[in-house]
Amino acid sequence: MSSDCVEEVEVIQENPEQPLSKKPCLEEAQNGEEAAEDGKTEVLSKRKIKKLAKLEKWEVWKKIKRQREREKMKQRRQEAVKAGIERTTPSRKALKRNTTSQSSNPISVVIDLDFDDLMIDKDVCKCVKQLLRIYTVNRRSQTPIPLYFTGLRKDGRIQKTLERNDGYQNWDVKISHESFLVLFPKEKIIYLTSDSDNVLEALEDDHVYIIGGLVDHNSQKGLCHRIAEEKGLRHARLPLNENVVIKTRTVLTINHVFEILLRVTEKSSWKDAILSVLPMRKGAKAKGQEEDQQKEEEDSEEHSKATTQ
Repeated sequence: MSSDCVEEVEVIQENPEQPLSKKPCLEEAQNGEEAAEDGKTEVLSKRKIKKLAKLEKWEVWKKIKRQREREKMKQRRQEAVKAGIERTTPSRKALKRNTTSQSSNPISVVIDLDFDDLMIDKDVCKCVKQLLRIYTVNRRSQTPIPLYFTGLRKDGRIQKTLERNDGYQNWDVKISHESFLVLFPKEKIIYLTSDSDNVLEALEDDHVYIIGGLVDHNSQKGLCHRIAEEKGLRHARLPLNENVVIKTRTVLTINHVFEILLRVTEKSSWKDAILSVLPMRKGAKAKGQEEDQQKEEEDSEEHSKATTQ
């Protein structure tokens, strides 16, 4: 996998003594090649060694970049204090105290990661980047949602890609290799899928909402819906069509679904939550707003015809 899989995330390390994951480096690759001559290890190709060298270089640059960003942030905070500007984002100390275990958020969300073998490497990278986005958004919320990553394959590609982000073991996320069906009572589970005929009109307290951690929906269309049906689980779709008009396809990313749920738990309406989360390129507009605009265009067209006759 390329170094594009690695993304910058500000991590609050709850246990600083816990060792971070070890990453492959050029020295290990060369040692491995030498050991291979003694018949102890598989020979690494020149291409593999070059790839590992590139990764090691990226890891060094990432640490330098992170340090520079921290220094810039510190300088901006000092300038803001001097200018009498109040802080608009929570401090690191506040974020440490604001954990999911202490949150008043009434729901839980699970990202079902039991799709490791159904994605190509590129989509695995995209999946992990979306997980990073979910973690970042949730930890900055005043009422973070208790969050679970389940079905993670041991030594699978998703786990290996996660391990390339320093300190992920210390995230305020419960990570499990087991299925969500083992962790939660069946009657409390609602699987979210755009293929469901059931509209999610309101979030139910003490319920667990499952988001499929699958990036390539085109080749696996309807998979999450089939899983819910086969397991006898309740399922529902977000009320997109009921609140907004989207001119492009309505398949959302994993993090978009999570962010919409988070906004609703923060007392936003479905309409406001959807519009605040969806990117501009989706062209989403509030349903009433779209209808009013269409009527104005029709009236303008009629007026134009009348004046030219």
